[in-house]
Amino acid sequence: MSREAEEPITGKTGPGNRAVLALLFAWEACAFVVGTFAGMLRPKSLNRGESSRGGGSLSEAESSDRSQDRELEPEHDTRTHRAWGTFLVLWAFLASIAGAVGFIFTYWTGGNNLLLGGTLALSMGALGVALVLYSHWLMPHEQATAPREYLPSDDETRQAVLDTFREVEIDVNRRSLLTWMGVVGVGMITAMFVSVMRSIGAPPGPSLFDTVWKRGQRLMTLDGMPVSVNALQPGSFMVVFPEESIGDEKAQTMLIRVKPELLELPAERANWAPMGYVAYSRVCTHAGCPVGLFETTTDLLLCPCHQSTFDILRGAKPTSGPAARPLPQLPLYADADGTLRAGGPFTEPPGPGFWSIP
Repeated sequence: MSREAEEPITGKTGPGNRAVLALLFAWEACAFVVGTFAGMLRPKSLNRGESSRGGGSLSEAESSDRSQDRELEPEHDTRTHRAWGTFLVLWAFLASIAGAVGFIFTYWTGGNNLLLGGTLALSMGALGVALVLYSHWLMPHEQATAPREYLPSDDETRQAVLDTFREVEIDVNRRSLLTWMGVVGVGMITAMFVSVMRSIGAPPGPSLFDTVWKRGQRLMTLDGMPVSVNALQPGSFMVVFPEESIGDEKAQTMLIRVKPELLELPAERANWAPMGYVAYSRVCTHAGCPVGLFETTTDLLLCPCHQSTFDILRGAKPTSGPAARPLPQLPLYADADGTLRAGGPFTEPPGPGFWSIP
């Protein structure tokens, strides 16, 4: 990273925004392909002046009479159309169910937000595609323009009605399958929303105001090893936790060693950095992302989510990006054994400053 990182970063798109844009472009491309494919497979209705069976021309009186009846479709094209429609609707429902299962699994296992949003988009988008395809390809589109008086039917007409009933029986079986798939899809969507309701609970309680660390706690690595004053060289860093909360996301802390003469901490924090060790909360004060990048040449911490930067030499004050508050600092001291310990809690609760909102 160059020194240009000290300047405010504007007009850049983060990884999350790029992923959303990619999903939108992919959705538009899929919609275009499906629409084009649907237009190619949609059967063309016969002209109202043609016969659906013999293909010959009707008389003028018959043509006028037929104009009051529904438009007829070629039998072969209709069956091909319905077969393709059933195939695509079935797979769209399956994709929606798969996305719902992925959303529920990601939500309950604490997956990242990008995967959570992707599975939700897949589930909702595939369900929408399935409903659109079902309505356009499998729902009947026959239009009667006027009622006709009752006329006795001949044997040929009766036989045609029986043949139609037999075709409808096949359609009923197909629609039963798609109906059950639709019920399962709606059930999975309902389960997703019920799962999300778990996050809409009681208002923030006292636990959100906890400053996590307590005086005297040893600094521990993720492997459960205590951190001594010789653990780091100037210009290096590690992630540490309090000994009773190893692995706790809220308690994760960036421990950095710098040259003591470079520090410009406030006067009341002069003894918080033994041998050049400074410790700051790793939870960004903007949106709660992990601040995991350290630029040794500029002594800046960088949040990769929205490119906020913090000056560790001056109490982790923000120098660029959307973050408006410094990272909470942890006071440190070294005991008689040379082990680093917390001199007290963070200067304020870690994470976004919701408590400062009126």
